[in-house]
Amino acid sequence: MIVTVTLNTALDLTYRVPALTPHASHRVTQVIERPGGKGLNVARVLAALGYETVATGFAGGATGAVLRDRLAATPVRDELVETAGATRRTVAVVDAATGDTTQ
Repeated sequence: MIVTVTLNTALDLTYRVPALTPHASHRVTQVIERPGGKGLNVARVLAALGYETVATGFAGGATGAVLRDRLAATPVRDELVETAGATRRTVAVVDAATGDTTQ
């Protein structure tokens, strides 16, 4: 069993747009929410490779609840500690035409 520790968890949000044009409005074609933070990313990859993995760290607020819900859909065992503070979000926009990502 491998235990990962993520002191600064995040809910990673990825928005996909057909083409990213500066100073223009965009229509999002896909939204992906996944558990993030270095330790959770490592835990997800290890679990995908077949290793039994436990993730610990902190999660809180409505964002933390969504993060834990998304983590429950993976083989990673959730041992995150509930906190009063809200878990952070990270945002990335992917230009589907070029594959470029802006964070």
